[in-house]
Amino acid sequence: MPDRYTSQITFLYYHDFDRAIRFVEDVLAVDLVMDQGFARIYRIHDKAFLGIVKERDASIDTRNKGGVLISINVANLDAEYERVKALHPPGLTAPKTIERIPLRSFFFQDYEGYHYEMQAFLNDADRTKF
Repeated sequence: MPDRYTSQITFLYYHDFDRAIRFVEDVLAVDLVMDQGFARIYRIHDKAFLGIVKERDASIDTRNKGGVLISINVANLDAEYERVKALHPPGLTAPKTIERIPLRSFFFQDYEGYHYEMQAFLNDADRTKF
């Protein structure tokens, strides 16, 4: 595979930027790598990043927030579930096995309606890909 791409950043846009910061730093518990004032970028893993942006400074139309799911692969799904559950995010589901993939995961939302999934692939071949 060519080294055409060097990293990946998903940007989400927020009306309440301070609350989004608390959500990302407390619930997702990821490290801040860049603070641009109107936007912050957090490292999910290696070269995968999540960026949050003040909605009023958006470079795109932010009216439609549907159809986005941020899935984060984790080493210990049960431990992450217990950590996240203690923070009471909206829409938290219990961990569930999805046999057809196969993986275990749980879902939750942030305070502006973006959907998140924490997941763990069940077979070694899939785990090594992600």
